[in-house]
Amino acid sequence: MSQLINRSGRTSITLGAAVANSATVDLAYPSGTSQKSFTAGLKGTGSYVMLNDNDKYLESDSKISMSFGASLITLTNSTGATWPIGTKVELNVDQQDGNDVIMLQIPVFLAAITGAGDVVTDIRPGVYGKIEYWEYVVTQPVTTGSKLATLNLEIDTTNVTGGTIALTSAAATPLGKAIAMGSDITANNTLTPESTLSVEAASVTAFAEGSGFLNIRIRKTKSADGVI
Repeated sequence: MSQLINRSGRTSITLGAAVANSATVDLAYPSGTSQKSFTAGLKGTGSYVMLNDNDKYLESDSKISMSFGASLITLTNSTGATWPIGTKVELNVDQQDGNDVIMLQIPVFLAAITGAGDVVTDIRPGVYGKIEYWEYVVTQPVTTGSKLATLNLEIDTTNVTGGTIALTSAAATPLGKAIAMGSDITANNTLTPESTLSVEAASVTAFAEGSGFLNIRIRKTKSADGVI
């Protein structure tokens, strides 16, 4: 089975105006990709920019950063220098490698979350992998207003960095709505076959009703260092 190694998309622009340090420039999406190709945990860690086919700046070195709009990628210059007018800017946007993904689906009854603490305790996915995205899907809408809870993931005794889900009465009202994590998962998301996975709640104003399930996406790897 193909493992889809080193997937990326490439797009470029010739600057019609200089781009100062900390300023931005918009680029079209690489052919065959869209906003959905790089959001919800699908962007990899190997993105970089080439200037005039010569100078290379890595996102992993904090030399560039990007955000993904509906139709354009907004690239931020953090190199410390101005990119002059006429510069060819070529952006290589990395995508997650591998296509071996598992989805954990865990039911949650909101009224059972009465305060801070575990919602799910020490389940065992039993794989090498990385958690890259999760969401809450509404199966019974909330009807009582002003209720809330914030959910986070924990591997063994360490919280996953980023990726919390903010549940509110307003957000959990439409049947079938998927409530996404509020920010990207950035660290402490690696699993081994020995790892235990928990879901924790904080900042709880107890719900009176409502239910749904958690969708947790894990991209499997061959080892703990993230090799596909």
